[in-house]
Amino acid sequence: MTVGRSSDSAVSQAVVESQQLMATDAAGSLSSSLEQSSHDLRNATDLLGLGAANSPDTALRRLSGSYGKWRGLAAVDPASGKLLAARGENVPLDRLSPRGGADALQSRLVTLDSGQPRLLSFALLDAAGGKRQLLIASGSLRLPEQKEGRTTFVMDSGGRILAAAGDQADDSALRKLASQSGQARSGTNGSRTERRDNAHHDVVGYAPVPAGPDGQNFGLTLATSIRVPEGTAVAGDRFLGLCAAAALLAICLAVTWVLWRWIQRPLLRLHMAARRLAHGDLQRPVPAYGTGEAARISRSLESLRLQLTGATGCDDMPKAPARRRTMRNATLCCAALVTAWSCALPLMTLGEGRVPVPAPVVHGQQERTAAASDRVRRMLGEGVAGLSSVARLTDGTPEQIGKALDTALTRHSTWRSLYLVDRDGRIPEYAGDAPYGMDHKPLLAKVKNGTPAIVQLNHDGKVPLSAAVIPVGAGGGQALVAEFRPEALSGALTRPGIGSAWLVDADSKIIGSNQSFFAFDSLPSQDSGDGPALTAAAEVRGTHAAKGLGWRVVTRKPMSRLPLASYETRRQTELAALLAFSAAVLCLGWLHLTVLRPLRALERTAAALAAGDTSTVLYPRHHDEVGSIVRSLELIRQRVAAAQADDDAPRVAASPRS
Repeated sequence: MTVGRSSDSAVSQAVVESQQLMATDAAGSLSSSLEQSSHDLRNATDLLGLGAANSPDTALRRLSGSYGKWRGLAAVDPASGKLLAARGENVPLDRLSPRGGADALQSRLVTLDSGQPRLLSFALLDAAGGKRQLLIASGSLRLPEQKEGRTTFVMDSGGRILAAAGDQADDSALRKLASQSGQARSGTNGSRTERRDNAHHDVVGYAPVPAGPDGQNFGLTLATSIRVPEGTAVAGDRFLGLCAAAALLAICLAVTWVLWRWIQRPLLRLHMAARRLAHGDLQRPVPAYGTGEAARISRSLESLRLQLTGATGCDDMPKAPARRRTMRNATLCCAALVTAWSCALPLMTLGEGRVPVPAPVVHGQQERTAAASDRVRRMLGEGVAGLSSVARLTDGTPEQIGKALDTALTRHSTWRSLYLVDRDGRIPEYAGDAPYGMDHKPLLAKVKNGTPAIVQLNHDGKVPLSAAVIPVGAGGGQALVAEFRPEALSGALTRPGIGSAWLVDADSKIIGSNQSFFAFDSLPSQDSGDGPALTAAAEVRGTHAAKGLGWRVVTRKPMSRLPLASYETRRQTELAALLAFSAAVLCLGWLHLTVLRPLRALERTAAALAAGDTSTVLYPRHHDEVGSIVRSLELIRQRVAAAQADDDAPRVAASPRS
């Protein structure tokens, strides 16, 4: 009865799910951004500490030159709280509450008088004179880029909106709907749909901002909304469900009648006839019950009755019917009926899946693909920024860079190897895994104009490798190289519900994926997999260092995985068909093991007993009608054996007199 029933109402469930998945992606990106700000400040501070002690003004000047993500920087005396130096936007020191222990240097979210949020990151730096200074960096919440018609909100645990972006960010009704979602269901993923007017609905997907690798959770919830028109849902076909249920009911009645007519009724009659003979009622003949096995057992019982009565003329009995597996054929017929229904039901709904996908779902897949591309771009950009900070904060000299390699590598989980390349292409210093075996001198040509670059190190092999390269040294001719971990690039593509995602190079060869892949293999063909699919592609661009790289992110999500009413109907029919077929196999298989096979063994036993084999003792193995017939045959065997012994006794006694 559930076939054809759909959970769609005014808005397609596929649109609602797409919105919720986009909120989950955006929440993950925001969490990475919050965590990265704190990491960058600590990384830069560690590199500053490798050189000579810096004054507060010098430290802030060098920090602002290495990273451009902070709106304001401040140096504070940790003992007295006195402001030593400041740069950029005023850091809201008055909104800081004292903390001690391990939480003293954890990042915090504060709100300015204007209502704008600021993320404060902390790090300790050794200053001149053996003193220490507390560096504080202030940054804003960086929300994902908003496409036309989409709005994003960030809320705290109480549902208060901290940041918003999009065309409808100032819509009071939408802000109320988003804040209710964040307040009522903070910490869970979900969605809400509210009717805006007679023609449109606002769909809001929300997700908690997860804790970063350090375990810090700000208690934020991110919500994304989109306005969709009325009529995106596709109703299911309830008539199909009623027809399928009626057909299944008719098949059940037919199966019940066949099993009763050809198996149950003959078996019960044999049970009563054998029991009557075992109790000594030999007056009534045993008719032929049914056909096949039942008829042959009936003839054996009638032969035993005649032997017990001492009647003659057993040879005039009708011949046994041919050995046809009538009961087995009846069981196979029942299985064929249920199997035919199981096969016909999915075939009836093959055409139901060919319906247009709602436009918001298509746009959502495109935006999620663009977001995956942006994550790859941001990872490459963070690699370039990290390398730049190593060069700038260590004065760019090879000696200082060599000392900083181990420290910098441990701070960047996306790097597998960090090394310095001299003018001749040699590697005097490196940290981490061994550098990729190649001629490194061409890398210097990538940065000959003094600008950073992202390069692809190989175009064949088992492991695709790429690296960030920046020039170092006053005279040029040297480069600092950071090779990226291949799994880091693939990790940027891993998001729930996005389908299959691949990162391909300029030659359309796979260099990363959210699933297993062969390096530098071609993309799978469109007609492979699970049928029609939503396919989207987005180029990795937006960073000057990645200019000319030609990388793209390609995603493919089978349409059969979308929660559309038509595909829900198909999945329900397939599930109903599998359940019916499984029930038929289990029940009829049980019938074969417990009834048909013991009945065939009983047929052979009864025939042997009727033919004169009275020496074999019969043991019942089942506590049912078949077992009862076996017990009755054992009693009959004992009576036949006793009668034969009585008949043989006079002949044995007459032998001595003769």
